[in-house]
Amino acid sequence: MAFIHPILTMRMKKIIYLLDKANAHSEESAKGINEIGLMNPNFLRGAVRMLVTKGIISKTHNEKYYISK
Repeated sequence: MAFIHPILTMRMKKIIYLLDKANAHSEESAKGINEIGLMNPNFLRGAVRMLVTKGIISKTHNEKYYISK
């Protein structure tokens, strides 16, 4: 199992929390990273990529995200 730095873990949890708070639970309700209230979306791109890679969140064709089921 790969080690994930605690700060990256905290960032990923924040992204999941904000997507959940925005009710982004399907492709139809997906939100852009800047829409969910992240202070610096570019700073968190690595965390977003990791969440997509792990299948925790999904990305739409127009760069919006939602929590995978």
